[in-house]
Amino acid sequence: MKLVVTVDVEEDQWGIVPHSHATARNVYRLPTLQKLLNEFGIIPTYLLTYPVVRDPYAVGLLREIFDAGECEIGAHCHPWNTPPYEEALNKYNSMLCNLPAALQYEKLQRLHEVIQSNFETVPIAFRSGRWGFDAEVARNIVRLGYRIDTSVTPYTSWAQASGPDFSCFSPKPYTFTQGFRTERDSNHMLAEIPATIGYLHGEFQACAKLVQRLNRAPLCGFKFGSLLSRLHLLRKVWLSPEMETPAMMMQLVRQMRSQGYELLNLVFHSSALLGGCGPFVRSQADEHAFMRKLHTFLRLALKDGIVFITLSDAARCSSPLPADPVATRDSQSFVTSCPAGMA
Repeated sequence: MKLVVTVDVEEDQWGIVPHSHATARNVYRLPTLQKLLNEFGIIPTYLLTYPVVRDPYAVGLLREIFDAGECEIGAHCHPWNTPPYEEALNKYNSMLCNLPAALQYEKLQRLHEVIQSNFETVPIAFRSGRWGFDAEVARNIVRLGYRIDTSVTPYTSWAQASGPDFSCFSPKPYTFTQGFRTERDSNHMLAEIPATIGYLHGEFQACAKLVQRLNRAPLCGFKFGSLLSRLHLLRKVWLSPEMETPAMMMQLVRQMRSQGYELLNLVFHSSALLGGCGPFVRSQADEHAFMRKLHTFLRLALKDGIVFITLSDAARCSSPLPADPVATRDSQSFVTSCPAGMA
């Protein structure tokens, strides 16, 4: 199995706050993270928000790491703090996929251009803030030259947060091969490298279907899904040191391997480097605990034969799909049309 590391490098403020309040002090801790990753020969992908690329000191640190060939640089769009600021500041508009296509594109273009200017490179990897990805976002990032997306969260719905529903998607990477055209009218591919999320017991597709049944009437009122999760009988796990222990993550890795998955995508936020910037790391003690968990997991993964690769290398290994799963603008249709073999 192979593993990639993708990090949302973003502002200190967790949640939807005015762009004028944004700071990026947590990014100043990035060299400490990079030193840990260098121990394992890991080249992460840092996905940058607009407030980060507008902070000269943060850019200087990132540029030094990038110029040394120790990371890849991509984009991570938080609509509420990416210009132009035309929409109302609310939960619905915090999902990029809910904005009009033209406004989406303007925000993406502004972020893209400032990254390109600061790093003298054309970013090709993208993740939507709050996982707000759909067909229109996919088309817009392809127009800008992106070739990799990593916005899909398998077996997870963001519908209650006005976002997309990825409940039927698996952690398997895939490639969109149709439906994307640039101004030159030539087809391009977009590789999707989902965040690694799965279940600790049982075949993933069967678990996901069972969860969907339990969450529908009349069974939803009994909260069987929550009970089974607490009992670890239907426990969903993210491959993230923010939310899980090394032991839990390794159990997920072994489940993935037993079911034939070949790629793992470890995800977390740069805000985990500075206590108080997010819900996962609230104190200096939490900072140290986070770094210990990350180091322990990577050591266990290496011992278990996991090979660390870059996101761009992972995308080159992705298999094309026989049909375009993002042929429609509607988020719900985008999700429910997931092709055979993905769920």
